[in-house]
Amino acid sequence: MAASNTQQLMSTIQQVEITSQVIMKVTRHCHHELEKQMDPHVNGVLLGLINENKHVLEVTHCFPLMNSDTDEGMEINREYMLEMERSLRQVNIDYQQVGFYQSTYLNTHCDRNFLDSVFDYLEEMNEAIALIYDPLKTKLGNLSIRAFKLSVAAFKLYKEDKEFTAEMLRDNKLTYENLFVEIPVVIKNSSMTNVLLCELDAVQDNTSFFTLPTSSYLEKSMQLLLGGLDEINQDLQKINNHQRNVYKQQTSMMKYIQDRKEENDRRVKDGLKPLPEEDVSKIFKDLPPVGRLESLLSSNRIASHCDMIEDHVRSGIGKLYLADSFMS
Repeated sequence: MAASNTQQLMSTIQQVEITSQVIMKVTRHCHHELEKQMDPHVNGVLLGLINENKHVLEVTHCFPLMNSDTDEGMEINREYMLEMERSLRQVNIDYQQVGFYQSTYLNTHCDRNFLDSVFDYLEEMNEAIALIYDPLKTKLGNLSIRAFKLSVAAFKLYKEDKEFTAEMLRDNKLTYENLFVEIPVVIKNSSMTNVLLCELDAVQDNTSFFTLPTSSYLEKSMQLLLGGLDEINQDLQKINNHQRNVYKQQTSMMKYIQDRKEENDRRVKDGLKPLPEEDVSKIFKDLPPVGRLESLLSSNRIASHCDMIEDHVRSGIGKLYLADSFMS
């Protein structure tokens, strides 16, 4: 029943509305931790409600969690979450969990831990999303807030088996492109906030639009892209080794069957009783298939890096042509 509800909500949520207060809390938490311990990876809990009539997930509140992989740290986070929900309920603030937020470094969030977190939240709450914030891209002048959810096919497969095989991916038509589903994000402001933004827009420095793009951002993106290609190459080597081992096993099995047949023929000619037939599958057991999950995640990260590089170059190439015309 829970799985069917999850798939229904996963297919009906079409937009995520976030208040500006939540955006400010997420960015402040990330930049504060980044300055304090040089760690861009922070996380927290999102609270809000689901508007089923409009197919909108509204995020109205959030609070941070402690970064810890130990059992003690996870227990502290669970107690803190319960205490925060109890306190918010008392002051009549939305306390229903609708997902989590996490900071990332140049779209490197798509890994096994992220997949586990999204899956666990979906199993517990049926309507969870993952909000990803990139502080480095935001510093360049573009607010990077993206919302993701696990696709129905990926949720079903991951619930059955944590390691995807090639047959499972082929039968369910699952690729790196439809592993996660990105949901459009809309920032919702109050009327007074919109008035303040209009006043700030009138007095802001418009010369920042002519700032030329920095090469360091592109270099870091290219380094991450090359790292992802190395991971794909390592996965391909594992697959090739597995195919060679399967071929060797099949060759040994055929040789064993042929030798057994020749031995029985000799025994029959000598007037001896032939050897009993044996189950070859018990002697030559099938090799476990190679999991394709890591390759799927690496391909997803590579695609994200390519899109990020394309957006960065497209936004800066016009400025470069303009600067070149001024210089000439």
